[in-house]
Amino acid sequence: MTRLFSELAFHPSINDLLPPHRAGIRVILTGGNNSGKSAYLKKAISDTSKLYIGVNRFYTFHHLGFYTDNPQEIVNWFTNMQQQTLVQPFQNFESSFFNCASAIARLPNRRRSALFATFEELFGIPVRVLAENPDNDFSNRYIDVGGDSLSVTSSGTRLFLGILAALMDDRFTSITIDEPELGLAPILQRRLADIIIRGDRKNELFPHNPNVALSTHSHLFLDRANPGNNYVVSKQGNLISARQCANFHELHDIQFRLLGNDLSELFLPDAVLFVEGDTDKMYLERVLALHMPAITPAIQSCSGDIATRLTYWAGSLGDMQLSPYRTRTIVVYDKVKQAGIERACERAGLPLQSRIEWEKNGIEFVYPSQILSEIYRRPGASADDLIINGDNVSLGDISYKKMELCKRVCDSLRPDILLPLEVHNKLLSPLRQIVG
Repeated sequence: MTRLFSELAFHPSINDLLPPHRAGIRVILTGGNNSGKSAYLKKAISDTSKLYIGVNRFYTFHHLGFYTDNPQEIVNWFTNMQQQTLVQPFQNFESSFFNCASAIARLPNRRRSALFATFEELFGIPVRVLAENPDNDFSNRYIDVGGDSLSVTSSGTRLFLGILAALMDDRFTSITIDEPELGLAPILQRRLADIIIRGDRKNELFPHNPNVALSTHSHLFLDRANPGNNYVVSKQGNLISARQCANFHELHDIQFRLLGNDLSELFLPDAVLFVEGDTDKMYLERVLALHMPAITPAIQSCSGDIATRLTYWAGSLGDMQLSPYRTRTIVVYDKVKQAGIERACERAGLPLQSRIEWEKNGIEFVYPSQILSEIYRRPGASADDLIINGDNVSLGDISYKKMELCKRVCDSLRPDILLPLEVHNKLLSPLRQIVG
C-alpha cells in the first residue's frame, strides 16, 4: 500500500503533460473516482509559480478584507503543501491556497474591473465593490452582485468569480483545478469552459497566458477542438497513467461515458440546430416552443463559427452518413455566411434541405412585423425597415441592442402572431418533415 504521496509514480510524467517553459497549454484529465486525477494535479505543483485549486472551496463571506502585500504568502503556502505531499503519511488532502475573497482582493484594480465587467457582460448582472456605510470611507467593503451581497448569492456565483480571479493572478504560470464544475449550473460550466478551455476573452483576462490542467466529470470541460488535450486517467497500484485521446471518435466515447454511459439516461434531442449566435438561439427556441411544442430540439449557439461546431459534431458521431442525426442536423446561417461553412456541410454529408440560409444578414430580419411595429411604435413597419449598425438595431429614432430587442420580441411572441413566410418555408415546414 502506498504510504507517502512521493511513492506514487506517473506515466507520462507531469512534465510531459505540462512541459516547462511553454505557455497556454490545456490538459483535461477524465476518469472514474479514485483513478488518480487529483494526484496528477497536485504533482504539478513543483514550485511557487504553480497554483493548485482543490475541491474544498465551498464557503461564504460578506466583508472583503483589505489585502496586505506579503512576499512570503506564496512561499508559506507552497511549503505547507510540500509538507503534506512529501513528509506526512499519504492522504488525499484538499487544502489550497485558493480562497474566493482573497483571490479577488489580490487582483489590481484594473484586473478586478475586467473580472466584474466579464461577469456582467455574460450574465447581465452588475458586480461592484461597495462600502457598507456609503458615508464612511473607512467602513467595511463588500461585493455587491445585482443589489445583493455576494454572501447571499448562489455558491456557483462565488465559485465562478473565485476561479476566474485565481486564473487572473499573473504570479502563477500554471494552474491546476480539481473538478471546476463543482457547484456550477450547466450554463456556468459552459461559460467557464469557454473561457478556460476555448480561450474566450483570453487577452482581456489572462494576457500572461498560464498553463491550465484540470480534472473533470463534466463533458462540458472537454477540449472539443483538440482531442489530444484530453486524457483518461487510471491507477494500478502506485502507478497512475494518463492515456491521451487519439481522435474525435475516441473523444465521442469519452463524452458518452461522462454523460452517463446509458442511452436510457439521456434525453436525446429530436433535432440538432447550429445557429450563429445567442439571439438566433433565443428566438428560434421560442418559435419552436410555440409552433412545434411536441419536439425537443437542441439549438447550439456557435458564436459565428458554425463550421467548427459542425465538424466536431460530425466527427463525434463517428460516421455521420450512418447516423440518424444525418437528416436531423440543421445549420442556420445568414446571407453573408462564414467562409468555409458550405465546405464543412459537404464534408459532414449534410443534405441540402438541412442547410437554411436566410435572405438577409441577421436574425432580426425574420422577426414578426406585428411585434416590430409595436416595439418601435411605427404602425405598418416591417423587418425590412430595420437598420443594423454593429450591435444596434434601429427603426426611426428608436434603437435597441440586439439582445435587448430579441428579449422584447420573444416576450411578445404568441401563437397567433404571424411569422414571416421565410420562417415557415425554410424552418418549420422542413423540420416537420424531418422529425415526423
